[in-house]
This record gives sequence, C-alpha cells and structure tokens, in this order.
Amino acid sequence: MTGIRAKVLLVIAAITVAIMLLKSPRPAAPLFESRLMMDTIISLRAYPPVAREQIDGAFAEFASVENMASFHLEGSELSVLNRTGTLAETSSLTPLLRIAVDYYTKTDGYFDVSFASLQKAYGFYSGEGRLPAEDELTELLRDRCGLSQVFRQSADGFELASGSLLDLGGIAGGYAIEKAARVLRESGCSGFLIDDAGDIWVEGGKPDDSPWRIAVRDPRDNGTLALVETRKPLAISTSGDYERFITVDGKRYGHIMNPHNGRPVDYYSSVTIIASEPVAADALSTAVFAMPPEIAFKWVEERNLAALFLTATGTIHLSSAGRLYFSQVKTQ
Repeated sequence: MTGIRAKVLLVIAAITVAIMLLKSPRPAAPLFESRLMMDTIISLRAYPPVAREQIDGAFAEFASVENMASFHLEGSELSVLNRTGTLAETSSLTPLLRIAVDYYTKTDGYFDVSFASLQKAYGFYSGEGRLPAEDELTELLRDRCGLSQVFRQSADGFELASGSLLDLGGIAGGYAIEKAARVLRESGCSGFLIDDAGDIWVEGGKPDDSPWRIAVRDPRDNGTLALVETRKPLAISTSGDYERFITVDGKRYGHIMNPHNGRPVDYYSSVTIIASEPVAADALSTAVFAMPPEIAFKWVEERNLAALFLTATGTIHLSSAGRLYFSQVKTQ
C-alpha cells in the first residue's frame, strides 16, 4: 500500500509541475521590423514594454536624418549646402556638421567628409568608374578637399568652397541610430538592437538574461569572422570595400579614400570598431579604414580602441582592446 501511495504522490507531483510550467509566463517575444531606408536595410528588434507606435517613431528618426543629410535627395539640407555653398546656422543639419568637423580633427584628417569630391571624380555617384589622372587628383586635393580648408563656420552659418562636396554617409547612420535609440529608451523598452547595415547598437537586456550575440561578417564568404557577446550597451561598426565599389579594367576599387593621397584604400577588406556610442563607432571605423596599416595599428592601440582588421591579403589583426570583445575569431 505504501508503494502504491508513493507512486500516486509522484504522479500528482509530476502533474503539478507540468501545470505550473504551462501556466508560467514565457519570455516575451520581441517586435522585429526591417525597412528600406537611407539606401540600405535598417532593422529594429525591441522587447516589451514597447508598442508599435514607438517602433514607427524610431524609424521616423531615420527618415528625418535621411531627409536632411542625404547626398542624393535634391531637397535635403546637405544638397542645398553642396549646391549653393551656404547653409544657415539654424539648420537642423548643424549638429551633424559639427560632429563631422570634430572627428576630422580627432582622426588627424582621416575622417574627411569632403572626400565626396574625390568619389565623384572616380565615378562613384554616376556608376561609371574611372581613374582620375595624377594632375586631376593633385588639383582636387589642393582646391576641393580637406575639410579644414574648404569648409568654414561663421556666426551666420556655414560656407563650402566652390566645387567642393560633402558626403555625411560616414556618420549619418550612427547619428540616426542615436536618435532612434532615444525614442525606444524613453518608451521604457527593456532591450533593443538597431542594425543599420553594419552599424549596430544594443541596449538593455533580454527577458531570459542571455547576452546579445552579434556576428561580424566575413566579406570573403559571407560567413562569420568573429562574434561579440555583451550584456552592456555597445556600438559596433564595420567599414568594408565590398558594398560600394567601382570596377575599372577588371580591378575593383572601394569607396573609402585615403584623404591624404586621394586614392581608394586597398589595405583592408573590412575594419570593425567597438565604441560606447554609435556615432563614434561609425566615424572611427571609416577613419581607421582610411589609414595605412602602419598608422592604423598604432593609432587604435594609443587610444585603446577595440578593433578587428581583415587585411586585403586575408590576415586578421586584433588590437589589444579588441581581444577583450571579439571571440571565436576565424582562423586565418
């Protein structure tokens, strides 16, 4: 009798546990949405409490930045500046222009939004690639490039030298991410990930307390080059030569220029930077990509930047700080 009673009690206990598991709340699923904006695919993954209107509000920030900072939209404030050479200080583009000037100074001129004049000369905007002659490059570098010499701010606003062009694509994505993140944060969203085609920001936690896991793409085979796991807010940005390029005589040239010699960079396949803010990661990945390796490797060490380099020859280089963040790095 005692054995039968024990078996009955075990069955009852098992049924009770099963009922409790069925009734226990499951981790809330995130809201996920992707939209084609700013010439790329932007994705948001946000955990409750967050509502559809906050998701729409976050995407609206991307649309707002695109409308003011797009190089291609004729009515954008950047297009007005490029076309007329002037822009009022009260422009909504002012904060972004000041950030561009700041990172130009911080990176010894390697983050230079005035290299748009070089990109135009190479045919990146027309889609018809060409290699400018040496004297043409010399003239461009002398008269139309170099943010400190072609761009001025006065009490009335901004002035751009005749024939010069600015392209804010190297920071506009990070800037839009920061504005979108503020919308989600103020909505009380418990955790979210924003992905602007390689510019990523994570914040908050997942309901199951698992870390955010971000894969760094290997442009050689679209596999995973490395992983980043974090439970803390983090910005990750990758610059590469594999999405925007021209082909001349069978050779491919990437869109990021070395602003000191006017030539497309061919040192790396990709450079990934981790930072505490999206704009910083965005600007620094572009700037470091533009630097020759003998400068870049030393530069990131001196500033304790977490960096992952994939060189054009397939060699992987991690900065000292990078070893603390990047795991499962692909073998060379």
